Amino acid sequence: MKTLVLAVTLSLAVSGVLFAQQAADVPTVQQKLEKIIFPTVQFQDATIQQALEYLRIKSRDLDTITEAPGQKGVSFVVKMDGTTPAPISLDLKNVPLLEALRYCTELSGLKYRVEAHAVLVAPVFVETPIPPAATPPPVVGNADQIIFPTVQFAGATIAEAAEYIRVKSRDLDPAKQGVNIVVKPGGPDTKITLDLRNIPVSHAIAYIAELSGHQLTADGHAYLLTPLKAK
Repeated sequence: MKTLVLAVTLSLAVSGVLFAQQAADVPTVQQKLEKIIFPTVQFQDATIQQALEYLRIKSRDLDTITEAPGQKGVSFVVKMDGTTPAPISLDLKNVPLLEALRYCTELSGLKYRVEAHAVLVAPVFVETPIPPAATPPPVVGNADQIIFPTVQFAGATIAEAAEYIRVKSRDLDPAKQGVNIVVKPGGPDTKITLDLRNIPVSHAIAYIAELSGHQLTADGHAYLLTPLKAK
């Protein structure tokens, strides 16, 4: 297996609440975007990936509304589809993270969508850019009770990402069952880069499918990843 940047802290958020994000004392992604204030945001010809990486890291440092350290900040998922975004130059002071995100996506010619566990950035969306959450992914067994403290990939293949989720879901599942994932052949060789925190396994698989060009479905026994386009 190729070298991956993978990190998981072995812990579970199981307290009768299926999603830690939904707990009353945990702010939503939208609330964090509105409440986290950046004293300065400065970019000179930055790529969208560089800009979002900065916003992601600094949002954890500047998040004063989230109590649990492992839940601080906002995660971003970037889907390019072969698009080359324009470079970003900004010099801002005392702006909410939401406005910094808006300026970055506008300058780069991209759109963003606030979802339940991250912000998805892409060239275009069929629906309006800011629904409260995207359509929830399908749930197999107790997948939404298996919470990954962190999920990090850098240049992973779909097979490597699926194997990682499959193995770690068994470690994190109190019943040690985890989830089954079937990757159908014939998909593109897209590499997956992700950095997510405190995310249910079903949503992690949904982002892997989104970035790798696969359709995510479930048949009651496994998650199925079907290529949208052949190689």
